[in-house]
Amino acid sequence: MNTENSPETLMNTAIAAIRLQVLAELRDKTPAAAPTRRLLTAKQAGEYLGRSEHAIRQMIHKRQLPVVRDGRNVRLDLRDLDARIDDLRV
Repeated sequence: MNTENSPETLMNTAIAAIRLQVLAELRDKTPAAAPTRRLLTAKQAGEYLGRSEHAIRQMIHKRQLPVVRDGRNVRLDLRDLDARIDDLRV
């Protein structure tokens, strides 16, 4: 019997090819970049927490998230967002 075309050899070859393809795709993917700024807008904070900008603004209004005010600018501290995540951890 020809072992080069045996079902086991063909399956092992296919698995090896799939493994190489998956590894190449994983290497090509770059992890999501963490924000480089410490103070974020409501939109950026929403992206960071996986919430909408509107939800973030509601949380600010309900005083569930502390803010940093500079004149009319309202920003959220990245450390406060991380603390919020830690507080919600079960």
